[in-house]
Parts: sequence; C-alpha cells; structure tokens
Amino acid sequence: MRGTNWAIGVAVVLAGTVGLTRGDDEGYDLRGPAPSKGQTLVTRTTYKISKADVTLKAAGQNLKATQTLTSTDEEEIKVVAVDGRQVTKAQTKVTREKVDTITNLGGGDMNDTKAGDLEGEVIISERTGAGKWKHTLVDNKPTDKQKKELDKRVGPENQDDLYPAGKVKVGHTWTVDATALQRVFGGSITDLKGKLKMKLVKVEEIDGETCAVIEAAGKITGVTKEDEGDLDVELDLKGTTWRSIKTGVDVKDKAEGRIKMSGSIKMEGVEVEIVLEGPVTINSTSKLKSSKSE
Repeated sequence: MRGTNWAIGVAVVLAGTVGLTRGDDEGYDLRGPAPSKGQTLVTRTTYKISKADVTLKAAGQNLKATQTLTSTDEEEIKVVAVDGRQVTKAQTKVTREKVDTITNLGGGDMNDTKAGDLEGEVIISERTGAGKWKHTLVDNKPTDKQKKELDKRVGPENQDDLYPAGKVKVGHTWTVDATALQRVFGGSITDLKGKLKMKLVKVEEIDGETCAVIEAAGKITGVTKEDEGDLDVELDLKGTTWRSIKTGVDVKDKAEGRIKMSGSIKMEGVEVEIVLEGPVTINSTSKLKSSKSE
C-alpha cells in the first residue's frame, strides 16, 4: 500500500524458495524439497486495475471518476538462513517499486507517478516466530514512512499449506483456505477469508523449463489498512502458475478478475466514503539467479 492511491499492493512471490521434484508414475510432489541457503531469486510483479469506477462521497457531494493504477515491483531475494523447511533470514534488494495512476475526473486525465518508499533499499528480514518477521534496512535508518512499510512486509513463509502432501497426478484438485494466501498478499491485505479451488492441469515447457501448470480460482475478502482508514476488499480471481520441475521456481504467474474496495478514509481532514470497482490483473515472473550455498 502506498498512500491514498488505494492500491492493495502486489505480492512479492517468493515461492522459488520451495521446490518441485520430478514426477514419476506416482505423480508430482508439489511441495518439493526444503529451501537452501544461498538461493537468490529475481522477481518482477505487475499489478494493474484498469479503468475502475470510483465513487467518492464527502461533505454532501458525490463525485464519480475512473482510475487506472499500475504497480510494478522488482526485487532480488537471497536466502541467508534456513531451519528445516522454513527460511528464517533473507536479504531483499528492492530494485524497483513504482505506482502509476491515471485518474479521469470530469473528462480530464490526471497522471501521477510515485516511487515506493523502499525503492533502492536492501532489507534484512528475520523470522521471530510463526508468521512474524522483523525487517531492517542494511544501509540506512528508516524514515517514518519506510518504517510503516517495513512493518507491513511479510517474509518468505513456508508454502506447504498451499499444496497437498505427497505426490499427486495431473488432474488432481484440492481446496485452499484464504489464510494460506497471507504470504502471497503480504501485508497489503489482512483478515483474509474465502476459499481457492486449485488443480494440477498439465505439465508443459515454458521459457525452456518443464513446468507443472497449476490453476486456481475463488473469491477472497479482506481488509487493507492505511493511515487514512481501513477499506474492505473483495477479490474474484482466476490464476495460473507455472512451477519449474527442475528448479522449483514459479517461472510465471498470472491472474485476472475483479476487485472491489469500499470504506471511509480521511483526505486532508475530510471524511470520504469511497467505492472502487473494476478489472484487475496480476502478472509475475521469477528466475533463480543462484542456488549455491555459502
């Protein structure tokens, strides 16, 4: 989340820290082996809301607008320490963090581009308990804005609860509780509720990698929290993930659907009721830069 642009943020996909082993007649182990020290993953994620309808109510006035928002994040994540199947310490270099918005109000477009508060920073993330992480900057003392962003981050939590135990064959289906997606959404959406239906649909080549293709669909609700106020979030998504059998990296992820955000925020001291609704797409790529232990 960055300011009042109402973006729910984009997940940093760290699934490359868990692997996928080669299948045999018994199927595929989607959970894969434990992460290893020294693994370095380069990720790029783009989140876009396209021409969403926005309604604002404040001081007895109703305003209508449309907004297109594109959030781009690029990070390089290195595994520093591991305990069993759980990463306990990681280093992240935020190479790019940007939000572009185009808002049409009254027939005219207003363009805005903002760099994220953590762009260019190197972050050390240390696990302090189940689902709890401490994030610090390597080179600088965080500003107040940076501290708030660090407090929202999550770490590379184990993703076993997203996948069935043991080997499964192509065509296998399972259901995942929305709480298992907290790591995927990071701190941008909390209080997740809902279900995702998932299916291993096939194995195919993409970008030179043999990948397990996993489809997911479902409706999710949650809350996004900002200084300006809390907004309820509703997501109806369908997505596909390509998991490399050789490296265990999610080579490619894509999802599309609709988003609705509603609630009250304060803008310049004025209480504003807001509803934003429109199509959303999420696209992510990941590449394992190094898997050698140090």
